[in-house]
Amino acid sequence: MTWIFNSELFNKSSAIDHVNNLSFNRGASTEGELKVLNYIKRELKKEDVEYKIEPFEWTKTLVFFMKLIFSLIIIYVLICDVILFFPDIVWIILPLDILLIITFIMTIKRLMNMERNIYIGKRRESNNIITTVQAKDLYRKRPVIIFSAHHDSKSTRYSVPLIEILYISVLLLLLIYFTLTTILALWSLISIWNFFIINNIFLMIRNIIIMISVPIFILVVIVLLNKNTNESIGSIDNASGVAVLIELAKLIRKNPLERIDVIILWCGAEEWGLWGSKQYCIRHFEELDYDYDLNKSYNINIDMVGSYLGLVNKKGLFKKKELNQNLNPIIYATAKKMNINIKPVMNSFGGGSDYMTFQSFAEKYKKNGFQIGFFNSKEDEIYIHSENDTSERCSAKTLNDCIKLCYDTIRSIDLRVE
Repeated sequence: MTWIFNSELFNKSSAIDHVNNLSFNRGASTEGELKVLNYIKRELKKEDVEYKIEPFEWTKTLVFFMKLIFSLIIIYVLICDVILFFPDIVWIILPLDILLIITFIMTIKRLMNMERNIYIGKRRESNNIITTVQAKDLYRKRPVIIFSAHHDSKSTRYSVPLIEILYISVLLLLLIYFTLTTILALWSLISIWNFFIINNIFLMIRNIIIMISVPIFILVVIVLLNKNTNESIGSIDNASGVAVLIELAKLIRKNPLERIDVIILWCGAEEWGLWGSKQYCIRHFEELDYDYDLNKSYNINIDMVGSYLGLVNKKGLFKKKELNQNLNPIIYATAKKMNINIKPVMNSFGGGSDYMTFQSFAEKYKKNGFQIGFFNSKEDEIYIHSENDTSERCSAKTLNDCIKLCYDTIRSIDLRVE
C-alpha cells in the first residue's frame, strides 16, 4: 500500500520564507535563541498546534574536554622530547604512554556518554520545543515517530572541513609520534640488560621524532586558537531543519496518522554537545518506553537541508555500518515514486547530531528495533559555521522535497502498521 502526496497540502514558499526569517545568529542562551523560540511558537499558533517549552541547563563541558585533550597532547610531547635527549632513561616514556592512553579513553568515554550530564563551568539556560500529534487510533503501545532538529547556530573562526583536517592531521602525527617513542622506550628498557645498544639508528629515530613534534605543536596551537565569532547566520545549519519541522508540524496537525503518534522536537544547545536531545531523552525516554512500542518506532533527524537533499546511509571511521535496518529503503522507495532526488551520504568523520542521543538511549534500553534516519547535506559543511552559511545556499525546492518526502514516508510507514 502507498500514500500519494497532495501537493496542495502546504504552501510551497513557506519553508524558504522561514529560512530567510530565521537567518540570524541563534547562539544558545542568547537573544537570538529567544527570537527563534518566539518565531516557532508564533508559527505553530497559526495552525493551533499545541506545544510545550522545556528549559534546561547546559555548560561548555565539550569545550573544556577538548581543551584538556589538546593541552595533554602538548604536555606529553614536550616531556617526551626532553626525555629523548637522555637515551638511558627513555624507557620512562612507557608509563607516560600508559597514562596518556588511560586519560584519553576516560575523557572520550565521558564525552560520548549520552545518558548523563556533566556540568563543568558556568551554567546557562536553553530550551526545547516539543509538540505531539496523536494518532487517530489511540490503542496502547502504538509506535511513535520522533522528528528532531536543532534550532541553535554556531560561528567559528575556522570552517568545519578545516577543523576536521586539523583534527585528523594531529591524530595521525600523534599516532606516528606515539609509535616511534614507544619503540625507543622499549629499546632503552632492553638495553639495560645489554640486549641492544644505543646506536646511531636509535639517535636517528630520536631526531625524526623531535622533527615530528614540531608540526604537532603548531597544529595544536592552531586548533586552540579557534574561537567563536558572530559571522554565521546559520541558514543551512540549521534554520533549514527548523523550517522543515515547522511545516511538518502544521501538515501532520491537519492530517494526523492513523496508528502512529508523531513527536516533533526542536532541540537547543546542540552545537555545544547535543544538550537539548540529551536532556529530552534523560527526562522522557523511560516514559516513551512505557507509552510506545519503541521497537517499531523511529527518530528522523534533520540537520542541514541546503543545496541538495542528503540522506546518511552509513557511518563509521573505519568499519562502515548501516545507519538503520529498513527505514532508508522505505525513504528511497518513497522518493523514487515522488521523483525526488536524494544523495547518499557516508559519515566517516564528524557528523555529530541529535540522532546520536536517540541511538544511544535505544541501545541503553535494548530497543534493537528502534531506527534512526538522518537527513544531512554533508557537502555543505564548507559553508556552515561561517559567513558563507546564507539563505541563498538553501534551495526552496530541496526544502519542499524534504517536507513532502518526510510526510509521505511516515504515511507509508503508517500504512504498514498492523
